[in-house]
Amino acid sequence: MTLLESNIILFSITLCWASSYIFMKNLPVNLSPFAYVTLTAGLASIILFIVFFKRIRDFNKNVLLRSAVMAAILCTSLIFEKLGIASIPASTASFVASLNVVIVPLLLLFFKEKLSNNNFLGILLILIGLALASGIKIGQPLKIGMLYMFFSSLFISVFIICTDRFTKGYDPLLLGVGQMFFTAIIAFGLWSFEEPGTFLALSYSNEMLANIFMLAFFSKAYAYIMLMYSQKYANPLSVTVIASTEPIVTMVLAFLIPGTFGVTESFTLIKIIGAVFIASGAICAGTNFLSKREVKPLAGNTITL
Repeated sequence: MTLLESNIILFSITLCWASSYIFMKNLPVNLSPFAYVTLTAGLASIILFIVFFKRIRDFNKNVLLRSAVMAAILCTSLIFEKLGIASIPASTASFVASLNVVIVPLLLLFFKEKLSNNNFLGILLILIGLALASGIKIGQPLKIGMLYMFFSSLFISVFIICTDRFTKGYDPLLLGVGQMFFTAIIAFGLWSFEEPGTFLALSYSNEMLANIFMLAFFSKAYAYIMLMYSQKYANPLSVTVIASTEPIVTMVLAFLIPGTFGVTESFTLIKIIGAVFIASGAICAGTNFLSKREVKPLAGNTITL
């Protein structure tokens, strides 16, 4: 897989994750986060098992162990995500979730990995864009939903780092299938403690089932399998930078796609300006025009610019 192909796949994953906030807003407000993760991850697991049935026999102890670790981190992130999206607008949730563009580089620095000048400038521009478009004002009390989304972003950042480590040495397909299965199992266990009736306690509707299927197929089954493959060839920062464009996609989709009750979000000038900063930051971080280049002269030693 080439770098361009990996970036295209990462952007398709961003589209899936961005649209997921819209579909999550259309789920019943009283749907438990544990039930949400169980239903979406469980249905995604069934889809993956059917599609990749012949590969199941390739699982081994090492892959299962790493899949379980990834699942525990992912499940925690998804639960916080559901709690957050239930109380704040979809676009705001997406903006706060994009804070992993800061968290991932900090984790990389902790592991003594260097960032380029383009990375630093790009991250700064993205942060300015997020601050402008999120609607958060200095001195304004933070909503509990924003805190939930921050914790979701923190755990998904750790998940990205772990995925980068694990996919370099193990089959990304098996890791993707395994971690989705364990995510469903962990969420179901938590759901059983919260509501022993689990599936029988839910009130089903066509709207809920349709949104659950869309979330399971695109934002879970497709997105996380392709994330495993792309991270085998891309570094964590590239994944995060491309994912930072998620708020722009969410903002557009939230405007175009009405909710179940006909409610849409609206554009504002400050959000558009923030989106421009985010896009500029992503382009900056994905290039290397600030890096030093070596130019060979016609004769003599190499001159460093």
